[in-house]
Parts: sequence; C-alpha cells; structure tokens
Amino acid sequence: MSSPPVITRFAPSPTGYLHIGGARTALFCFLYARHFGGQFKLRIEDTDAERHNEDAVAAICQGMEWLGVKHDGDIVRQSLNKTRHQEVAQQLISEKKAYKCYCSKERLDGLRAEAEKNKLPFRYPGTCRELPADHVDPGGCTDPVVRIKAPLEGNTAWDDEVQGTITVPNKDIDDLVILRGDGSPTYLLAVVVDDHDMQITNVIRGSDHISNTPRQIIIYEAAGWKHPNFGHIPLIHGPDGQKLSKRHGAIGCEQYESMGYLPEAMRNYLSRLSWAHGNDEIFSTEQAIEWFTLEGCSKSPSCFDFDKLKDLNAHYIKECDKDRLFDLVKKLHPDVGPFKAQFDMAVDMLKPRAKTLLEYREAADFICAKRPLVLEEKAAKGVTGGGKDVLTGIIELLKGYSGEWTPEALEPLIVKYAEDKGLKLGQVAQPMRAALTGTTASPGIYEVMWVVGKEDVVGRCQDAVDGKNEIKAAPKKEPKEAPKKEDKPKKGNPPPANADQPEYTKLEIKVGLLTKTWHHPESDKLWCEEIDVGEEKPREVASGLRAFYTEEEFKAGRKVCVVTNLKPAKMAGFESCGMVLCAANAEHTKVELLEPPEGAAVGERVVIDGLDGEPLPPNQVAKKSILKNVLPDLKTDGA
Repeated sequence: MSSPPVITRFAPSPTGYLHIGGARTALFCFLYARHFGGQFKLRIEDTDAERHNEDAVAAICQGMEWLGVKHDGDIVRQSLNKTRHQEVAQQLISEKKAYKCYCSKERLDGLRAEAEKNKLPFRYPGTCRELPADHVDPGGCTDPVVRIKAPLEGNTAWDDEVQGTITVPNKDIDDLVILRGDGSPTYLLAVVVDDHDMQITNVIRGSDHISNTPRQIIIYEAAGWKHPNFGHIPLIHGPDGQKLSKRHGAIGCEQYESMGYLPEAMRNYLSRLSWAHGNDEIFSTEQAIEWFTLEGCSKSPSCFDFDKLKDLNAHYIKECDKDRLFDLVKKLHPDVGPFKAQFDMAVDMLKPRAKTLLEYREAADFICAKRPLVLEEKAAKGVTGGGKDVLTGIIELLKGYSGEWTPEALEPLIVKYAEDKGLKLGQVAQPMRAALTGTTASPGIYEVMWVVGKEDVVGRCQDAVDGKNEIKAAPKKEPKEAPKKEDKPKKGNPPPANADQPEYTKLEIKVGLLTKTWHHPESDKLWCEEIDVGEEKPREVASGLRAFYTEEEFKAGRKVCVVTNLKPAKMAGFESCGMVLCAANAEHTKVELLEPPEGAAVGERVVIDGLDGEPLPPNQVAKKSILKNVLPDLKTDGA
C-alpha cells in the first residue's frame, strides 16, 4: 500500500508581519513538500477576532511572495470553518469523549491561585467530567465550555522527525477546553480539525509548539483520526542567545526587501538556519529542494547573523543578471530609470562595492548625480589650489580629444598628461574623482570617465573650476564618554559585567571548516591551518597536533571547533588567531579533536545545554588566564 502524497502547511496567525522565524518555517514546509513532490498549503488562523488584522494577512502573503515560497491552491481561512469545528466538538460530546464544564471563572481563578500558592502547576480537577448529559447547572450557567476527556493514566508519545521520540505523562495534561462558552473553537481544536480536513501529512513548526502536540494528539485520538507526522524545528536566536525578537532588530520580510536584500539570498540563508547539507553554504533553491530532509535539521537553536546574511547577499548581487539587477534597484529607487545604459556599463565596477541593493545604488551616485554635484567636505579640498589647475588642464585636454572613449583609451591619455605636467598620477586622479563623483572613493577614474561620458566629464570639471559645487559638511563625531575608573577591567581579566557567568560561556566557540593545512616552517610540533568560521576571510591558526594527527587526518574539508575570541598569539613566530579545541587524557598521551555537533553549520556557535552567557568580544580573552579557570571543569563524556 503506497503512502499518501505529502501535504504540508504554513499556518500563521494574522497579528503582524511575516517575521524571520515564520518565514523559515514556511520555507522548510515548502522545501519538504517539493522534495517529495507534494503540496504546500497556506492557512490563516484567524479565529481570534480581537487580534485579527487584515493588513497582517496582506503582509504575510506579500512576504511569502517576495521570498518565492509559493503555496498550492486557495488560502484557507480558519474562521470560515467554525461550524465544522463545532460539529466535531458536539460529536465528541455525544461519544462521551468530551463534556460540558459549568465551572465559573471565579472558581477556576481560585483553583489557580491555590495551585500557585502551593507552587504547583494548575490542572483542572475534572469537576464536571462525569456529569450526566442532561445536567442543569444549579448556578444558572447556560454557556458552558466544552472540555476534552484527557487520559488519566499512561503516556502520550510521538516520534518527532527532528527532536526524536518525545513522551509526555498523561497526568501532566488536563482536560483542556476545545469550545468556549460563546461556541467559538479554541486553537487546539481548530488546528486539529483543519489539519485533518486538509489531509495534512506533515506538520513542521517551531519547537515552541512542542507543548501543544500531546494535547492535539489526544484530540486526534478522541476523534478516531490518525495524526500527522510532527517535526519541531529549533528556534532562531539573536546574538545574545535569546529568542530572536524586535529588540535584536528582527523585522518583517517586506522590510528586508526595502533594505535591498535579494529573495534568493534570504532563501539560501534561512535554509541554513538549523539545517545543513554537508559543507554546502551556497546553493540554489532547486538544490535545496533536492537535498532537503528533516534528518538534516539540528536540534539546537541557530543564531541569526545579520553580517552573514549581508555577505551572502553580496554573493547573489554579483551573480545577478544586469537587467534584473537594474529592475530591482529601480523598484527601490525609481530615479535611476533614465540611466539604464550607464548602469549596464558600470555593472561590473558596482557589484564588488555593494552588499545590498541600497549600497549598489549608493555606489552609483556618480551616475545619477545632477550638476553641479554636491561635494563631500574632504573631496572639496581636492578641487582647490593645485587641484583646480589640474582640472583646468584636463578640460582643455579633453576638449581637443577625439579618440575612443573607453577606459583602455583614456588611461594612457591621462597618464601622459600627468607625466607632461610633472605630476604623480594621484595628483591628477584625486581632483578628477572629486569633481566627477563628489567623493574621495569611487571605482577607477578611467571607468568613471567612460560611464559618465565626455560631455558630462568636461561639464563636471568645469563646475568644480567655477566653484559651483555645494559642499556637504562631514557629520560630527560624537565624543565617546570615558568609562568610569571603577568600570575599567584590569589587564588580562574579563570585564566585570561577565563576572558572574560560567567561565566556559565567555568563550566564543564556533564550528570551523579546515580549508588549508601545512607544516609550520619553524616547529615540528605545529600544524598551520586556514579555517573558515563564517567570517569574511578564513582565520589562520596554529595547533600543536603534529604528533597526534597525520597529514591525511588533518586536511582541508574537516570540521573542527574553534575558539574565536582569543587574543592573537605568536606561536613560533606564526600569529595564531584562534584555537582548535581538543580533548586530552591526564597524561596528554592521547589527544582528539572535539567534533562539532552533528549537522551544525560553519560559523554556528557551539554551546552546552543549560549553560547560558554572552561570550566576551573578539580579541578580549587572554588565553592563559581564562583557560586556567575553564580547563578544570571542561570535561568530555567520551572515553
């Protein structure tokens, strides 16, 4: 008998934008369904009328559309299924698997207060559980809630596709409300009924829903339905190790679009949050669909790294077709519309200068600038005195020039001009850069001349000579407040703010990937290695492992754990910017590399369950002092 086709769903509540956690959940559901050739559904869980926001529905749909996560079929509105939810509740009552509860709010509040006083979790005591069907409440209650009859003994368990087998004692699950007094369904009932009716086979959601799952399974079993497979993916944390929130700068998907991020960069980045396919960091959506399984998901929370997202975005900008790239920039900045030809000419010089579309547009300011240009204060100094004389000579030179207008032709022209005037090339290029771009930093001056065009080059230089440019003052730097004397940490000691946290948590330990290894030229005990720890460039690290690992065992492609916030230290003349973590026996005759957690991504922080704390900043940890405190308690559970 063949298995039913895979059907997943994303079921957000319309109370706000599509945040990063929701976007990743939607993406995982989408990838899983497409991997198995199944369907991906979208359901809006809008039964909470007070919190419902139709603008949020639009924001969620727009966010998914931008992200490229396309759902199948029509959007399901949970609120339209209210009658169906009520029918299921009444059926459960008729089968004596649910019952009406007449307990007043005051009585329940009193029971909760008593439980809190005794420091016990509140659990409804089942007061109305065995009342007859024709019971009339003596207190006059005419709008009872409906509760499910939860099992009193045994366990509720499921094989979670991410977390493994999870078992919850039924004594910890009370008779939860499935229908409110006004006849509206609760979240737990509505989700179960809708997932059943939509034939959902796999529920993929955040690990914060684990506590809901045994309660939903009880409803499934009471209704006589098979429950879907559950997979609870770990939450996304901010840099401080806490759940990602607005205070970390978490924003909606539509805002990432306005900030100049490409959807393919966001898809790639979100795919790598708690999921991995070997050492692959950059891959297409088609590859992600081919590779994606829940077995590749980690149980540990992932950390949202805005810098890493930006670096990935830079990669996709470089890969982007020039026509699409221009259209994306134009959507954010319609003013670039008339300059398509110049943007096409400049595309190869602009791409390396931008990590976002906003930075791309900023790098192209010299293309769109109106005459006379506004000059930065520092640049303006280059068009005074001798700089003005240089520009006057350049104007005359170019007016008489009729050759090709290309970077290759312009370079020898300007070089010869500098030589003829007895000037260094920089003495010519800097005034020209200031006049043509208004800045002191730009693409190569010959490329800028080529893109701007002869007429405008002459005109901009003339504006500078005539003093027509407005000058933009540099922003004033706010003076830094000196730390109070008592707040200054002593040399070699960690800052006082971290004094009470566990010593181990002060170390920034990340998953690293060996990209190159070689023998230390001065020491036969040391390996030298380049290690990718998710930063812009690999780190160079020296490790005393030559006696324990052969060249074959310690080579590029191997993952290791690296301490990344140590102060750089010289090891036989080689500056080591980190430390590869190993475990050793007491005699130091056996040394083994500490293996990263299975499925952990390069650059992901390695932590110990139950030990929380923010690591010290980069280059803050004195290796000898902190390791002296850490090593006695840093033990492995290996042999």
